[in-house]
Amino acid sequence: MLASFDSTHDAMRAEQVGKAAGLKVRLIPTPETVRAGCGLSLRMPPEAAPAVAHMLEENGVKVSHWTLSATIDGSRQFLKKKSPLASKEKNNDLPG
Repeated sequence: MLASFDSTHDAMRAEQVGKAAGLKVRLIPTPETVRAGCGLSLRMPPEAAPAVAHMLEENGVKVSHWTLSATIDGSRQFLKKKSPLASKEKNNDLPG
């Protein structure tokens, strides 16, 4: 799962917040096929996305896009998703 940001400041703050909380997160260049935000994304396991989203919201870090990556037919695909904090009735396809 990737979280993309409009500003480099938000991206760096997101990594800082996630690591301080002991979550498995890493700042990476945003893949070209995602084409979102400042060029940096926070990578995390899909099951960690709800906890990361909650912590970022609590710390005032704005995520511009959530993207789930998956290997489909042998190639990496990126599927845009709603925030992991969206209600389950509206967003049943997200893990967590």
